[in-house]
Amino acid sequence: MKSGKLRHLAPGLLALALLHVPASEARVYCCKDARGQQVCGDVLPAACADRGYRELNSQGATVKQVEAPMTDAQRAKRDADAKKAREEEMVRQEQRRRDTTLLNTYTSEREIDVARDRRIADIEELLSRLREQQQTLSERQKKLEKDAAAFTAKGKRVPSGIKDRLDTNGEDLRQIGENIAQKERDLVDTRKRFEEDRARFREIAGNR
Repeated sequence: MKSGKLRHLAPGLLALALLHVPASEARVYCCKDARGQQVCGDVLPAACADRGYRELNSQGATVKQVEAPMTDAQRAKRDADAKKAREEEMVRQEQRRRDTTLLNTYTSEREIDVARDRRIADIEELLSRLREQQQTLSERQKKLEKDAAAFTAKGKRVPSGIKDRLDTNGEDLRQIGENIAQKERDLVDTRKRFEEDRARFREIAGNR
């Protein structure tokens, strides 16, 4: 049977026709076209190009099922799902790593509390020193501003030395303010992290 002769055959007739197809031409391709009608041929019909189709042998049995090409939306969803799965697996791996570290570091919740208190004490001590430095710099800034104002009040130009010290001291104040803010955030984060570690330790230690 020549190429294209099998197109549009009904399923029953198709099976019968296949019995007379030489072995070298025994493969037939079928799909549903845009109107829902079955279209078949010994070469892939043009109507099947963007659709799923079946490949049949000489006995009319399906030997291969080919899915329709993905649409852009389907590909985007597939890629998004794959990305989500990878991210979720990374989260699981990271959790396993943290659990292992937690169990290797502590043997009880009490040890976690001791480590937490020690770390908090270190941060609070550093904060205390930073605030003392901030106070010293603030007092120095006020004195420098007073000195500069004295010249201004007399209609005199503020000496460059005072202006430079004002700028330098002001920058030091800004930086130490940022350091204090960061350490205050560290303090909050440390308390939160140790509470989470304590709860997680209780959970995984209880399941061992």
